Amino acid sequence: MSETRLVALTIILLLLASISPVLPRTFSPGVNNGDFFVYEMYGVYNSTLPNIELLIPEFERNITDWTQISIESVYGSLVTQTYILHFKNGSELRFNFETDVDPQKQGEFQMSRKGVPICAAHLNVGDKIPTVNITINGIVERNYSDGKRELIYANWNQPDEYGEIYFDRETGMLVELERTCRFVNPTSERVVEKTDVLNLIDTNRWQLK
Repeated sequence: MSETRLVALTIILLLLASISPVLPRTFSPGVNNGDFFVYEMYGVYNSTLPNIELLIPEFERNITDWTQISIESVYGSLVTQTYILHFKNGSELRFNFETDVDPQKQGEFQMSRKGVPICAAHLNVGDKIPTVNITINGIVERNYSDGKRELIYANWNQPDEYGEIYFDRETGMLVELERTCRFVNPTSERVVEKTDVLNLIDTNRWQLK
């Protein structure tokens, strides 16, 4: 074999060795069967109209004492959950639904239909959280009684909505949410603001207090 052919063959082999298949990224839940997460959940209304009567849906009338999410099954990127809404009068409402944490399989998040948002585990800055259609701004550490945990967070500010959200990075579960929607009367320009507040208060995964 000539020297020229040998050099050419060596270059081709090096090029082939440097080419590696690009594998699609997988998005996996960080929760397990049997995990539970308990939240306080309430709404706050403010208005520039002093005596306005607001029509508030029953779900948002601050009659919920606590809300618990129990993980029933995890299959691929699909998480099946049971919700328990425990009301202040002692009654409860239970329902089930599924969340897919794969961005390719998510639509726009609507809390009234999908409940508390859940995302995939170990997301990074710049990743999108498909269940709320926002991009992660940063990663912070928060101290808990049994050690530090990483939280991912995002904030947004739009003409009709602004807010901030935190997820536990290991589990992908919501830790805090504060979202304010602004309703502006186009004629009088007076504003009604509704703020949704959700805080994690108990879980089997780590000690909050």
